Amino acid sequence: MFFVVCTFIALIYSCASQSALHGGHKDEKPPTLLNSEPINKSLNFNEKKIALNFDEFLQLKSVQQKFVMSPPVKENPQIINKGKTVIISFKDSLLPNTTYNLNFSDAIADLNEGNSINDFHFCFSTGSVIDSLMVSGKVLNAITLKPEKNMFVMLYTDTIDSTPIKQVPYYIGKTNDNGDFKIENVKNGRYKIFALQDGNSNMLFDLPSEIIAFSDTIIVPSVTTEINVNDSTTIIDVNDSIKNDSSKVIFKKIIYKPDSINLFAFEEDRAKQFVKKVSRSYKNKCMLQFNRKGFGNATVDGITTKNFLTEKNETLDSLTLWLIDSLDYLKDTVTFQLKYFKKDSLNKIFEVTEPVSFVYNVNAQKVQQPSKLNVITNFTNKQVVNSNIDIILRFSNPVLNLTNNDIIVEEAKDSVYNIILPNITHDSLSPCVFHFSYLWKDNMNYRIIIEKNKIHDIYNLTCDSLVKSFKTYSADNYSAVSFSITGKENFYVFQLVDLTGNVVQTFNGNIPLIKKFTQLNPGKFRLKAFADNNKNGECDTGFYLEHKLPEKIYLYPEEINLRSNWEIDIKWDIKD
Repeated sequence: MFFVVCTFIALIYSCASQSALHGGHKDEKPPTLLNSEPINKSLNFNEKKIALNFDEFLQLKSVQQKFVMSPPVKENPQIINKGKTVIISFKDSLLPNTTYNLNFSDAIADLNEGNSINDFHFCFSTGSVIDSLMVSGKVLNAITLKPEKNMFVMLYTDTIDSTPIKQVPYYIGKTNDNGDFKIENVKNGRYKIFALQDGNSNMLFDLPSEIIAFSDTIIVPSVTTEINVNDSTTIIDVNDSIKNDSSKVIFKKIIYKPDSINLFAFEEDRAKQFVKKVSRSYKNKCMLQFNRKGFGNATVDGITTKNFLTEKNETLDSLTLWLIDSLDYLKDTVTFQLKYFKKDSLNKIFEVTEPVSFVYNVNAQKVQQPSKLNVITNFTNKQVVNSNIDIILRFSNPVLNLTNNDIIVEEAKDSVYNIILPNITHDSLSPCVFHFSYLWKDNMNYRIIIEKNKIHDIYNLTCDSLVKSFKTYSADNYSAVSFSITGKENFYVFQLVDLTGNVVQTFNGNIPLIKKFTQLNPGKFRLKAFADNNKNGECDTGFYLEHKLPEKIYLYPEEINLRSNWEIDIKWDIKD
């Protein structure tokens, strides 16, 4: 009995000592197609349904957004899954003698783990031949150079300009997350290529806000076979008869062209130019704002007054009119004749002239009229700045003139401040802004002194006293960089930008080009360039009907790390 009890206890202990059960390996395998009705690449197809049978239970992920049928039909087929089967039911009639490609992208996945089949597609022909040519490439954003995903890429047999506006495509593909596209089962021919972010799901470029990409190069698909026989490579047309000894062929590859089409997506600039807002917060200050950046310099002529100053902002989308004479700014209404530039429906720039009135209502006025002149600088008190800086003073009202007799600028030497005479110039856009240029010395203290009531504006207001100081960096703080740029000949604008996107330095010119900067603050930067074809200093977008592509942007492939008291050389060969 004792032996039986001990044996029973030992048995319990041995069972309790077993290691814990572990689950099996996680299923990471996508479903596998077992068969289909009809089979893939069927000929003379005339059915209304296709059934795809897989080896496990399925789910469909955003299939309506990811599925693409090429050539497209007026009404997409119904796609449902039942257990392990995907059923495609056609609602529209199919074209005769046509090869159709059904691309599901990664919409088909297993039910439990969600493992998707990447780039799953199925094809059939309503005729006796399967078309087998293919074109592929990539779509990038023209400004950021980042991939454009979920963008339709379309081929048209009609190659005239209006085709993407009036006709649905003959073949269609869609970009993946990397911007890559592939259009398969294409037949021999010549095609226009056009990409579209379809804003209203009609496969037509008919909205001004739709993002597009195009190429003026006609696409002619082809296929060749590359055969390596005894270390020598020959490329032949796939349709050529091949006489070869199979024992000698050590490499064979089918090559579809074109296989590296690069398209750059952009939005056309079709915004209409108009006066968005007029205001007169102060009786002497009339402000006018356009809805967008100007196409050229807007000008004004006084109708009820001739005595005024004009101030423009840097983007030329606003104007400020400063009334000088009290007889004018005491009027309830002042009117100007405004001339500015607009674009017509064909994107052509033309000039318009129209009157603009500014009404001042004393009873509704809630903003108190300033009683003194204020001034701000482009540096904070005791700030350390780069020695190549232009000191900028901005007054709250226009100041007609400013000289070294009106303002004191001092440089400290051996702790003693001495007066210096910088070059003082009026800003080209604003009568309120002045620039102070000087060969500021490294590691030096400076200060600006304005005496009370010394400076007068056009209304005879004066400013309070001001004392503000700054210091320049020492020479060993700076970095230096030399750029040697070669490549495709053109006129380029180059921008050195920090990692937040702020432009630190700008230069331009035809390449080959050599440029050196010696007083840069240390940090990490990127260098970008754009081909400034019209030399207006701006990276212009494209316009399809004018065959105008967006001005191309280039990015230097590496981050530029500038260190204090260090000089580096950057060589860049710009290529398409």
